[in-house]
Amino acid sequence: METLTAGYLSAIALGAVFGFQGSVSPGPLQTVIISESLTHGVRSSWRAATISLISDPIALVIAVCFVANVPNVLLAAIAFLGAAILCKIAWTQFKTNDKDFDFQSKPRLSLLTIWLTNILNPNLWVFSFTINAFQINHFYEKFGVMVAATYLVTFFVAICSCNLTTALIVSGSKRFFNVRWLVAINRTLAVFLLLVALRFVYLGLDYLDVFRDFVQIDMEAARFLCFSTI
Repeated sequence: METLTAGYLSAIALGAVFGFQGSVSPGPLQTVIISESLTHGVRSSWRAATISLISDPIALVIAVCFVANVPNVLLAAIAFLGAAILCKIAWTQFKTNDKDFDFQSKPRLSLLTIWLTNILNPNLWVFSFTINAFQINHFYEKFGVMVAATYLVTFFVAICSCNLTTALIVSGSKRFFNVRWLVAINRTLAVFLLLVALRFVYLGLDYLDVFRDFVQIDMEAARFLCFSTI
């Protein structure tokens, strides 16, 4: 029971963090959300804030189907690649500055344009294959479908809630909005992403049974010492 509880808590924590990270990171969707909020208000920007609900699942389904049917060696490789990507994201967020959030007034975008902006973003596909799909598969294998679903629901609630919050803040305080807040958040979040990257390395080694091999080596060494002292 404690293990299952720990699984739910881990799923909620990681889903919230990755959703938050996806929301505040500079990119095409973040640009659209703030640009629409500054120019047209929440009546327009809410569409961009919730577009992940109809774009991300496409990438996730493809990614999860792929990850669920590969051997442990490839899962380990995906975990290591995910760790490398998290480190790259963290490094990018450490270097984030005001110029990364260059928002300009534009005509009101159509829902199709917003959807295409997100679905054609390479970062969405890379993150889905190397981070989200791997994490969903891990929770499913270790704790079951409900924990994996909890992670997924938390991720979407977090990313949409944070996007909507950004839209509301920007729309309600256009004159006082300061992108330095986003810069500070990104740099703080980078530290946590490095810690998560270390976790991915651990999971990759676990898929390669490295720790089991170490245990076996320790047990063999203990037997050898035991017999040598008799």
